[in-house]
Amino acid sequence: MEQLTKNKIDEILARKPESRYKYFIRTVAELEEVWGMADDEGWMMLEDDLDNTDVLPVFPHREFAELFYEQGEFGEEYKVEPLDLYEFMEWLEDMAEQKIKVGVFPTPDFECAVMTPEKVMADLQTEFDKETE
Repeated sequence: MEQLTKNKIDEILARKPESRYKYFIRTVAELEEVWGMADDEGWMMLEDDLDNTDVLPVFPHREFAELFYEQGEFGEEYKVEPLDLYEFMEWLEDMAEQKIKVGVFPTPDFECAVMTPEKVMADLQTEFDKETE
């Protein structure tokens, strides 16, 4: 995996949400790790303004999660945490049942691709299939 320089981080964050979504899928499939924020009570949730559903923000690298956390002023209780990709895949199944969406790779100004868990799971599976060919 390429080194994340400040210029590279800025370049990736400047992309449209759809492009960051594709980057997220490729990166987490390769690294087998997802990043988010958690406190003692669980993982941070955002809210979809369109339908007031919960949205779990996830990131492909620690650096993006830290930048989002620092600029979002969420308070001291949250910590940036990694999550094993296979555990995340299990979470996606539960999230689908609970009607929780996935906020894929939000920028510090909260711009992200809000996806259904089913879509994220299908795209991750497609990426895995490419890697095993």
